[in-house]
Amino acid sequence: MSAEAFARCPIWTGRAWAFGIDVPARMIVPPSAASEPHPGRLLMTPIDPDFPSRLEPGDVLVAAHFGAGTMDDAPLRALRDARVGAVLAAALDPTFARLALEAGFPAVEVHEVLAIHTGEVLRVDLEGGRVANQSSGDRYPIRNLDEQKLVAYRSRFDGAEA
Repeated sequence: MSAEAFARCPIWTGRAWAFGIDVPARMIVPPSAASEPHPGRLLMTPIDPDFPSRLEPGDVLVAAHFGAGTMDDAPLRALRDARVGAVLAAALDPTFARLALEAGFPAVEVHEVLAIHTGEVLRVDLEGGRVANQSSGDRYPIRNLDEQKLVAYRSRFDGAEA
């Protein structure tokens, strides 16, 4: 696809995986996975050892607080390797949020995350600044997007191939 086709940020649709209140970095991927060539195989295994086998490309992880204690890009590499579509949280660890933005990975703040349940279908629209819960009909505004961040996301997708 041409760069013109990606003038806007893509929209992700995926199944929600709600993890409750706190998902620190050590729960996203175990610290022992730092040198793992395929860290997605270990994604969320400290919480649920079978999680990677149930995850589908484009699924969305949801938690109130996500990535606390992030010290490097290991959690982000695991999310990308597992082909997670996005992360929604009421609060993101600042280091995790910075690394996600630099990589063009959609990690966004939505205050109403505790209203989202596992299995619901979510539509994440960065350009529109909202998440639509297609299962419940609810709409949630994305709180941590500004024009500078949208420019960074757009640049990630400019020239991407379908």
